[in-house]
Amino acid sequence: MATGGSIGEKLAKVKFDRERIRLPLHIIEGATHPRFADVTEIECWLLVVTPGRYRLIMRPKGTPTGILARILEAVEDAEEFGDLLDRTEDNGKDAIGVRLIPCTVSLTPRTGWRVNFPKAAKDLLSEKEERAFVFVRIVAGYVEIWFPDTLRRALASPLAELL
Repeated sequence: MATGGSIGEKLAKVKFDRERIRLPLHIIEGATHPRFADVTEIECWLLVVTPGRYRLIMRPKGTPTGILARILEAVEDAEEFGDLLDRTEDNGKDAIGVRLIPCTVSLTPRTGWRVNFPKAAKDLLSEKEERAFVFVRIVAGYVEIWFPDTLRRALASPLAELL
């Protein structure tokens, strides 16, 4: 198993500037999703993995496939008209449509790539969550944005329990 690269290459602390998050070049170069080559603007969704952890996924130009197709189907199912108590037994399933928040990633001449972070995603954070900066990293080839307290909580599990 390759471990390559330093922590600085895998995790970047980035200022959260008025609803914008700059994506460092080494993150762009290491990402598989979304694809940054030959474009200046990408229509994406922020997939809410958990409040405070967001994964950038490119909105498909054609018919979605794989797990994204399943997610979009679940969103449609949750929004379908039903009887008074239909779809009231599972909050997680019924809130699935809120897990896909539209956003734009754009290339600016002066600052490079940046995510225009939607207010709806920011509003999902707890009041105590630090908002002056975020951590940007790649997970499974996807660009992810982690707010500090969310990352701290993830790191709180003893390492021995994870291995």
